[in-house]
Amino acid sequence: MKTMRIILGVFTLMIAVIGCKKAGTGGQVTVAAIPQHHGKSIYGATIYVKFNTKDSPGIDASNYDLTIVGEAAEEHVHIEGLKKGDYYFYAVGYDSAISMPVYGGVPVTIKEKSGEIDLEIPVVE
Repeated sequence: MKTMRIILGVFTLMIAVIGCKKAGTGGQVTVAAIPQHHGKSIYGATIYVKFNTKDSPGIDASNYDLTIVGEAAEEHVHIEGLKKGDYYFYAVGYDSAISMPVYGGVPVTIKEKSGEIDLEIPVVE
């Protein structure tokens, strides 16, 4: 009986470890991050991504797991190859209409296994 409990315990632990997938790269989801300041898209922003959290890790870029620099002519930044899970997206850009840097972030839970998600990120000065 004790042997059966040990086997059952090991089996349960294996299922928990194998079944627990964490956020990160290596998946088939693309996020189109669209930083917006008062409804106006911010071109050429940089997007920072933190995996496995819905809490902001702050403004220090070294606290993030992934950095994607946007192109100056693009109002969105594609973050490709993400898996299901929790993320925090932080955007930094420049609003030429007010000649000021803008920044802001949002938590996101990706539930899809594949596809593209449009993600508006509100930013402030």
